[in-house]
Amino acid sequence: MAKLENTQVGPFLIVKRLGRSRNGVYHAIQTEQNRDVALKFLPIPKQMDWETALQKIQVEVRELQKLRHPNLVKVYGAGADAGKVFLASALIQGESLAVLLSRRGRLTPDLVVEFGRQISDALSCLHDRGLIHGAVKPGNILVTAGEKVKLAGLRFNQPSRRRWDETKHRDLDSAAYLAPEQFTQGACAKSDVYALGVILFEMLTGKLPYELDTLGRLAKRKKTQAAPSVSQHIMNCPVWLDALVTRMLHPGEKQRPYSAREVALAFEEIKKNDASGKTVAAQIGGTFNPLNQGIDKTSAKNLLETEAGDSISMSGIFQTVPFLLLALASIVGLAIWLAMPPSREALIAKTQRQVQSDLPGQWREASVLLKPLMASDDPLAGQAETIYYQARQKMLVDLARRGVSNSILQSTEVQKFTAAFDSESAGDTETAKVEYLRLTQSVDPNGDQRHVFMEAKKRFNELSQKIRLPDSPDELLQWVVNAGKARTLEELELAERCLAAIFVNSSGDANLSKVVQAAGHQLKVVQRRKEAVVNYNQIQSREDSQTLDSVGD
Repeated sequence: MAKLENTQVGPFLIVKRLGRSRNGVYHAIQTEQNRDVALKFLPIPKQMDWETALQKIQVEVRELQKLRHPNLVKVYGAGADAGKVFLASALIQGESLAVLLSRRGRLTPDLVVEFGRQISDALSCLHDRGLIHGAVKPGNILVTAGEKVKLAGLRFNQPSRRRWDETKHRDLDSAAYLAPEQFTQGACAKSDVYALGVILFEMLTGKLPYELDTLGRLAKRKKTQAAPSVSQHIMNCPVWLDALVTRMLHPGEKQRPYSAREVALAFEEIKKNDASGKTVAAQIGGTFNPLNQGIDKTSAKNLLETEAGDSISMSGIFQTVPFLLLALASIVGLAIWLAMPPSREALIAKTQRQVQSDLPGQWREASVLLKPLMASDDPLAGQAETIYYQARQKMLVDLARRGVSNSILQSTEVQKFTAAFDSESAGDTETAKVEYLRLTQSVDPNGDQRHVFMEAKKRFNELSQKIRLPDSPDELLQWVVNAGKARTLEELELAERCLAAIFVNSSGDANLSKVVQAAGHQLKVVQRRKEAVVNYNQIQSREDSQTLDSVGD
């Protein structure tokens, strides 16, 4: 699709494309209502003309407009212009779950429970109206700054019925969230439950349950192989949440939870139990929890009790309640021992190795592990802080390299760094140098955004001509004074490079604070002089050209 930014499409003025991965979705303004919307352009099947497509999408939208739920993105309407059919929805201020996971790797179980509750509640609303989503994936789940979830990508999908514009083409990334039956049959309500199970697994572990190879192999694995449990990857997942996800990922539809409403109720029960502070044993033995669904309670009773009058054999001892409680206590004790944090020295050594690795997930884990030590009065807090910002520095570059940017959840400094990195990647080194220099001037080298300062400083030096600076503060100040004497364009350009190098490389050093202050002030003076000289030369060049023209006439 050709670039649409700053063009009028029907009643909408296109502002910008929304993300690099959200194909065909734009931020637009509905001019008459002065309302921000998300505008999605729909591909028209080859055998269909756009007038017919417009009629079909308008019929579809009339049904979608009836949907009202706090976790569903509201659909405003549909239209067409110049052969393009589009769908207008509410513009959500936030980022997709896909972007959130790419930045954080995995989420805490309590946040997963909260997100899962909201998503299953939205799916339940759809299913109650005889609709399904059919494409539940992190890219269609939007997360606002207040950790509220909005399910996007809504279409008028009905079980076992193909939509008018549906295609058989599937990309591997989307297929990762499809239920086994969707590869050979149509989607159903339990297909949405399966897709949510994949998302829950990914949020908890940072991984997908099945390796992405080819569509054929992926479909075969999903149909014939049981998905791994969450507990095979992480140790801090509550047992009932692990069991719930396992049920949702069952290859057979009948073995999955009955409905999205059942999943939502399970999450609500989990939140209640967590709030009550019950022990694991008490929660498992309560009146309701997700583990109770589908369990033969008679068999469970026989497991815990022997019939009256029977002598207790050696095997019976292992089935008595005291023994089971002792076993449970041992397991809990082992879990607590395994969960005990490592010593401070071991933690420092571990996180140093993680930051030196090439794995973004290791950097994220290191930053999380170091935060408690940084906030303490421990003598190693300073060393922890250094490693922490090294991890954030590497994460900053990784996000910029992958083009991950969000105006709501990222700081202004990070957004400016991403813009500078984009300039550098595009080969515009001069613009990149200027942007990196501005960052070193505006970001506090000792503040919470110091990783941005450190990386901007590093990249500015790499892009600039190497200038060997003196070590003495007095000599550096003399350089600053000498730079103030520059008058010609060549002298001013050299002075600008020297002052920028002094400013960038001295910032953050308490012993050179006077040098930094003087260099920063002198740099602004030199830049103004340089701009004045360039403007003067341009004026002279125009006047000389006019004089030559008049002589020629």
